[in-house]
Amino acid sequence: MKKTNKGFSLVELIIVIAIMAILAGALAPALIKYINKSRGSAAISNAQQIASAIQTALSNESIYDSVSNDVALCKYSGTWEAAIKNEVTKTLGSKSTHKAKKDFHGSSVNGEYYVAIGLADNKVEVYAGGSDAGHMVYPTIGPNWVD
Repeated sequence: MKKTNKGFSLVELIIVIAIMAILAGALAPALIKYINKSRGSAAISNAQQIASAIQTALSNESIYDSVSNDVALCKYSGTWEAAIKNEVTKTLGSKSTHKAKKDFHGSSVNGEYYVAIGLADNKVEVYAGGSDAGHMVYPTIGPNWVD
């Protein structure tokens, strides 16, 4: 009895590899877009948590009194009212940066949060990746973070 155990020919293997390369090439851009979008969503979520923690800190009377006036736009990781920063750090841990390299429109962002606190109107604004209105993520989401 003769065994006819034929394997794959070289041409068949090359065709399969070519098909896999075409599929990978077609799916890679969609995967990269999905990853950037999820990083942007994480940045928005972190900014909303920072704003919530700041508002919680300001509800503490001693912390509110220690803040002499409105806090101008400043980096969240920078130097500003130590009482608020300590309270926010207790609440959130050390979430001062995010991993988003680009916003939803493909512009590069620096990965830092910026905060503005208005004591007179009890307003907190948080920006992610830039300090302009386009990068606002709390209380409204700016055009750079809208898909």
